[in-house]
Parts: sequence; C-alpha cells; structure tokens
Amino acid sequence: MTSVDSICQRRKSLAPPPGVDIVEQINGSFGRWQLRTILLIFLCKIPTAWFMACIIYTAPYPQRGELVCHPASWNGSHQVEGRSSMLHSRNTDRLFSVQVCNAYAQSLSQTFVRHYGQTWNATTSTQETLPCKKVEHNTAYKSLITQFDLICSRRVLVAVTQSFHALGALLGGLLAHQALRHISPRRLMLLGMLGQIFCGNLTGLVDTYQLHIYFRCLTSLCCTVMYTAGHLILTDITSGKARILVITLSELFWSIGLVLLPAISIYFDNWSHLYVAISSSLIVLVWLHRWITDAPRWLLRQKRVEPALRMLLESATHNNRMVPLTLDVQLTVYAAELSAQPKSIYCQIWDKETKRRQLIYIHFIWGCAQVLYNIILLMIRSLGEAQVHVNTAALGFAEMVGVFVGLYFILFTRRYWRWAGNLMIVAGLCTYLVWLLPETDRNSRRVGLELIFWMLLKFANSASIAVLTTCTGEMVSPGKRVLLMLSVVSFGRLCLVFSPLLSTLTVVHRLLPITIIATVGWVYGIAMRFLNRYYWNTEQLQVGQVPTPNTYRRNSAVILRRCSTASSDVSGYSNELIRNFEQNVAVSIADLWHINFNTIHECDSLAEVNEAAAKPHSSMHSI
Repeated sequence: MTSVDSICQRRKSLAPPPGVDIVEQINGSFGRWQLRTILLIFLCKIPTAWFMACIIYTAPYPQRGELVCHPASWNGSHQVEGRSSMLHSRNTDRLFSVQVCNAYAQSLSQTFVRHYGQTWNATTSTQETLPCKKVEHNTAYKSLITQFDLICSRRVLVAVTQSFHALGALLGGLLAHQALRHISPRRLMLLGMLGQIFCGNLTGLVDTYQLHIYFRCLTSLCCTVMYTAGHLILTDITSGKARILVITLSELFWSIGLVLLPAISIYFDNWSHLYVAISSSLIVLVWLHRWITDAPRWLLRQKRVEPALRMLLESATHNNRMVPLTLDVQLTVYAAELSAQPKSIYCQIWDKETKRRQLIYIHFIWGCAQVLYNIILLMIRSLGEAQVHVNTAALGFAEMVGVFVGLYFILFTRRYWRWAGNLMIVAGLCTYLVWLLPETDRNSRRVGLELIFWMLLKFANSASIAVLTTCTGEMVSPGKRVLLMLSVVSFGRLCLVFSPLLSTLTVVHRLLPITIIATVGWVYGIAMRFLNRYYWNTEQLQVGQVPTPNTYRRNSAVILRRCSTASSDVSGYSNELIRNFEQNVAVSIADLWHINFNTIHECDSLAEVNEAAAKPHSSMHSI
C-alpha cells in the first residue's frame, strides 16, 4: 500500500461522527492548543476578583481608639487637653458603631471637672447626646473611611461604592453582548484590559468621593467586558465534558484571587496604592494577550474564513490532529451556514417552550446566589480588622472546596439540582446556630467560631453557583442559551446593586445580616429542588443494588448456560447483552440483576450455585 493510500485510509477511518462540525472535528474537545488559551483567560479573573473584593481592605471598620469625637458645643480651646480622656470614654467604641457619632454630656462634664475643678452647667443625671462637629482619625492606615470621612450618617456610602461596582458589572455585561456582534472576543478582551488599567488607576488617585465611585463603576464595566469575551472564547474552543470542566473550574480562579489578596494588601498602608497595584497588574496580561486565540466560530459567522483557517491549522499542529484536504472549502460552506442562521431575540426564551414558572425560578435562584456571593465578602469586614487577612483567605479556601463539590454534583450525580439545593438548605438552617454563641468580646476565639458559619454559607453557595453556571443553559434549546444566560446573569447583577445595603443593618444587630443571608440561602435552595423535578442528568446511570458473591455466581451461571445452549430463552435478552457476551464475556451489574425469566432472590445455598454452573459444561461435553 502506497503512502497516499495510507493517508486516504486514515482520513476515512477518522470521519467525524454525526453532529460534530468542522471546527470541533479539527480542534477536538481539548488539547495543548486550548490549554494555553484557557490558562491565560483564567489568569484574567484573578485581578478582577481583587478589584471586586478590595473593599475589604480599602474600607476596614475603625477599631477602638481610632476615632475621636468632638461635639459641636465643646470649647475648641480645650480639645487638645481633653483628647486623652475622651479617647477612653464612651465616645469611641471597640467596633465602629453609632455610638462614635455622638458625645455624651455626662462624659464631658466629668472630663471638665477633672481638668478644671469646676462644675458643668449641664445636668449630670442624664446622658444627653451631642452631635459630633468633627471626628479625628487616629490610624496609621489611610482608608476610604478616613479619606472621605465615611462615618456616622455617611456610613452607608461605603456600601454605595460596592453598589456602583455591581452597576458597572450589569452595564458591562449588556455592553459586551452588543459589542460582540461587531468586535472579535480577543480584541474585546484587550480593550477591557486596557480600560481596567486606565480607570482602575484613576479610581485610586482621585481625591473626591463622587469621582471615586464613577471610576469604580467604569473599572467594573471594563472587568466584565474582559471576562465575558474570555468566556465566549472558552466555550467556543472546547466541547463535551471538557467544556463542563473548563466552565466550572473557571470559578476556581475567583477563589485563588481571594486567597492571594491578603498577601498583596499587607504591603500597602494606603487604599490608593492598593488600587494602583491591583490595576497595574494587568500590564502583564496585556503582554500575554498575544497568545490568546480568538473564537473560530465567531470569525466564521463574520465570514472571515482566512483567519479562521489559519487558527485551525495552528490548532491541528499543536494538537497533532488530522485536517481535511478541502478544509478551506468546508469552512466557507460552514461560514455561510452560520451567517444564515436567524438571530434570536430575548422574547423567544419566554415563548413557553420552557415553562415560564421554571424560568422565574432560575432567575430568582441566580439573584439570590449572586447576592450571597457578594454580601458574604462584604460582611467579612464586620468580624474585625485584626483577623481580616486570615478570614478572607479562609473564605477563599471554602469557595475552592465548594467549586469541586459542585463539579462532583455535575459529573457524578443524576440529580445535581437536588443535591445543590439540599446543601444550601442545610447550610442556611445551620447558620441560625450562630445566635447560640455566647455574648463575649470579639476575641480570636469568638471570631473563629463565627467565621465557621460564614465559611459554611460560602462553601454551599459556591457549589450552587458552579451548578448554576454550568447547567442553566440546559433549560432551553441551544439557540436560546446565550440569551438565557444573559438574562439570568443580568438579573443577578441587578440584585447586587442593592444587596450591599444589607451591611448597614449591623447598627441594628451585628447578627442580623447573616440571619437574612441564611434565610435567603435556604429559600433559594428550595427553589433549586423544584427545578430538580424537570431537569437531571439522564446520561448518568442510577446506582443499583450491589449483588452478593452468591447472587453473582448464580446469575452469571444462568447467563452462561442460556447463551451456550442457545435455547429459546435467549430471546429474552437484548442484542446488546448478547454482543457483549460474544466479545468480552462480561455484562453490567444492571444486566446481571435484570434477567427476564423470574425474579431473582438471594441464594443462600452454595451447592445450588455450583449445580447451576456445572450444567453448561455438561451440555458442551455432550456436543
């Protein structure tokens, strides 16, 4: 056989199966070429996670002695002398609370008597609150709170900064969806990187609060544009189970960013420097951007066949795969098919092909899951500044474990919606036990016990988000999946705009936010169980009963006897069972149980098993 005949024979043997397009035939589901792009896009999520969670370190809660209140009626000439005594009065609190925003007449009277030996004109039997005219910040770390005086009535503005971050994410997702119609995903990623570098640095360098939240919103918009375009590339160059792994494990790099953030923050004593460091880190990714590939199907949809051909040849070279000799012709035909496909509109996902009740459930679940993901990170500040680095890293590790548990639910369980919902329900209900913790000072032991409940919520929510990210698209037909994901993610980000305001409820009770979060958690866990009634993994076989050795011997002997004698009972078996017997002399456990003649019960007598196994041999000798 000549070399040409050998090549032709190999091309015939490697014909693609039905349903596989020319791009998937050449790229494969996964290979070295895809791995390079996947890792680089994953790295882009780390600075994005830093920018989202840096509020933990740029606006820490003031500690005892860091704030000194000077009331409006206090004589300004005596402020210096009374500062040391006022520092230990009730005008400052061990954690930042509403008490620091007022001075008390009785405390001022006692301070006046100690310094001047004279009585105070105010009544000493009551504690009249006097509003603070000025609050001094005695802290070595220059934070957002000290820069823009975000205390007392302005305390809510700390949450507003995070709300503007969520608003930028919402607008960025919608903008990216429209921009991807005209700009390639690879180029859009580069524009997002450059925008994040520029706007992120300005976010840390401005000296007014209004400009700070404006550029924070723009930076979040650029971050969202960057990783939305990257997500499109990931889904376009992978397929099958590899795509499930890539999409699920992409959430892992958010967790890695959380773990690395404390290590970065310890080198900066100014919130402005931290913003500049986080934003400037993307310069490395801009240099690495040259090795990120584009989305081949997007290029073909735009009838750019030549760049797509060049890209697929590179993929085949790195992955060592066969290419058709008429690849350029096939790509031209495939590009015409893609461009001729009708464009879907948003209203089509509500056309009752999927029940509207199920679509409402999935929107509600996404909104709750996104709120929990954001607010848990924001509320970790309330546990105290002393342990904030350890607490943030602990939440990052809990999120990592949750991602792997969610991946296990997707790959190895049939009812992954039910399992994720059950986990969220258990975590939410167990969090109520935080009220049973003793009322003690916020020492390391108390913070550690409370952190356990935060980690439990983070772990369960991370597993649920992994299932949501990977499996939401299965609710609709393939042509509507992009619009459904855009709808649910946008709704979740809309909920994020208002969720940071929950952190202000600590002025009522410090455990009130975590109680609300736990309630939201188990409620959306119940909603996930409702979806379990309609969607599950039909490819995953149900685990059956484990046979005992006696049952295995008896049933296998019966199968061997019937197949060897070729009696009329063989017709009760499926063709697949007979084929497996002829080729491998092996059957599945399910076939071992389900023999179509009589119900099989456990065999306690080994003699009966041996007798059944001996009959095939006697029949073979007679032949």
